[in-house]
Amino acid sequence: MPTYEYECIMQGHRFEQFQGSNDAPVATCPECGGPVRRLLGTGTGFIMKGSDASPSASSIQCGREQTCCGRTERCDRPPCNH
Repeated sequence: MPTYEYECIMQGHRFEQFQGSNDAPVATCPECGGPVRRLLGTGTGFIMKGSDASPSASSIQCGREQTCCGRTERCDRPPCNH
């Protein structure tokens, strides 16, 4: 479940609310009872753990995540056929 950030329109109080993505947005400030608006955030995030956390050699696309010639900067060679 994501955490949403809200701001009180009347007093400027800010607070976070942990809620499901299908839950209705919070309507009132818990401090003063005034109306609130949900602030735009970076969205939800997740952390990959375990063996799937780093891309395997077969999942790296030559020409996108790495250069085909092995150099660290882009080169003028076309993408290879892996």
